[in-house]
Amino acid sequence: MRATLQRVVRENPEYLFNILEASQQPGGSGYSPPEEQPSWCICTFCREMPALRERLCCQRNQDGCISRLPLSFCLDFDILILNEAVLALSRLYRQDILAQPEDGDRNKANRHTAYRQFVLWHHGRLGAGDRRVLPSCCIWRIRDKFPDQFGQYTGFKDDPLQ
Repeated sequence: MRATLQRVVRENPEYLFNILEASQQPGGSGYSPPEEQPSWCICTFCREMPALRERLCCQRNQDGCISRLPLSFCLDFDILILNEAVLALSRLYRQDILAQPEDGDRNKANRHTAYRQFVLWHHGRLGAGDRRVLPSCCIWRIRDKFPDQFGQYTGFKDDPLQ
């Protein structure tokens, strides 16, 4: 196990940093709801979004927020959406089918894969060009886990086929 762990850390040092960062924060996740939540938010975990169409809440109370679902049968946000092994497998599968190269920015790749995982989990398979806006609470949970080093995020893009 020690040799395997050393190999994983050598190949993916960010795993070690994520573990160390989580262990240094009280309560594990280190996240608390924003002090000034948007007026359109019900779950208390949303943050203000730049575009009107992105101002979407999961519409659940604080204990039932989709982005905070506890470990239960197929409902764990942390495992299905934020787990790096699940995201890596999803990226490999997508790259195999679409023959696309791996994105060099691992956080960006994980973020975009997590967005796709959420859509698949929450809405099922969508047809070409069918896009869905994710709830702000889920977007920010993903962005907090896989941040852009400059804090620059693209946001929702309309269907490029239209």
